[in-house]
Amino acid sequence: MPQQSFEWHQERCGSIGGTSFSQVISGKKNRLIYNLINERLNGYVTPDDYISDDMQFGLDNEDAARELYSEKSGIKFHQVGMIKSDYSTIHHASPDGLSEDETIVLEIKCTDDGAIHLQRHFEGVESSHMPQIINYFAVSDQIKEVHFVSYCPYREERPIVAYVFKAEHYQDKIAEARKKIAEIEAEVIKKQQEFVF
Repeated sequence: MPQQSFEWHQERCGSIGGTSFSQVISGKKNRLIYNLINERLNGYVTPDDYISDDMQFGLDNEDAARELYSEKSGIKFHQVGMIKSDYSTIHHASPDGLSEDETIVLEIKCTDDGAIHLQRHFEGVESSHMPQIINYFAVSDQIKEVHFVSYCPYREERPIVAYVFKAEHYQDKIAEARKKIAEIEAEVIKKQQEFVF
């Protein structure tokens, strides 16, 4: 099931993924529960058809980035639509690649901005991407590493900048996230039942 396909959108319906995971762990009041109930009642996710130039650049370059990183790292990654949670029926992750032994997730961020790529090299991954990284670990204990790859084809000197995150370093955050997701799942089911005649 390819990402962005009709089937992929259907599988995401009423489910917490990498984009909405930050709302789980933020500790701030948000509408996540109501968004999930709304999707479940509708029976579909309304796809966001808007694609910015940056997003299109990412879509156009992701395959080249995956291929180059596989070559450099010696790890063969295959594409998957999503990984469903081992702990919740309303939780998933959609990686850009999964290793053959299914223990390593690949997250690719393509940029045509050399300054962003240089900043990632010298300062590391932006904190805004950490919820997405932790989400991969929260979905399944089988995921042991997330390889975060910045790809900039215009920085020919170093088109790939990679960071490896290990699940063992995030155990407290993983446990806390799984607990919150279980609470959200229970509340979604309860409120949906209360709402429907």
